[in-house]
Amino acid sequence: MKPSLAAISVAPLTSGDIDEAFGLARLAFSELTPGRWRRIARRWATGGNLTSGALLARDATGRLVGLAPFAVRADLCPGKTLWVERVAAFALVDSEPVVIALAEGLRATARALDCRRLKVETGVGDNSLREALARAPDCVRSTLVESTV
Repeated sequence: MKPSLAAISVAPLTSGDIDEAFGLARLAFSELTPGRWRRIARRWATGGNLTSGALLARDATGRLVGLAPFAVRADLCPGKTLWVERVAAFALVDSEPVVIALAEGLRATARALDCRRLKVETGVGDNSLREALARAPDCVRSTLVESTV
């Protein structure tokens, strides 16, 4: 049975989520060590950091099913850009609702951080992510960057 989009909640990473989120972080970044993850994630979870962080997605039972680390960057275009290096989603049946919920959360985060653009690195098979970011255009312009790895 496909989980509904309404059953997926998205929230910022907190210090209590760090160890639980390591599996998803490792799914997205295969060479990540637990020590490096904890150092970076603690910095993100301290609150008050307006330049980087991560969004987590949970299913209706509270299981962690998605991760989207982000950083605010300045590039050559005017205004700020919310850069997302990878989006990791895991679901036993269908991860599309997780990906859609994370895409909506990233768009909301970009607006909240006053970013004009949202750039997301995608892989070849990230069709759900591509479609989710192409929907519902708003004041945040979404750009997909093809991963070279």
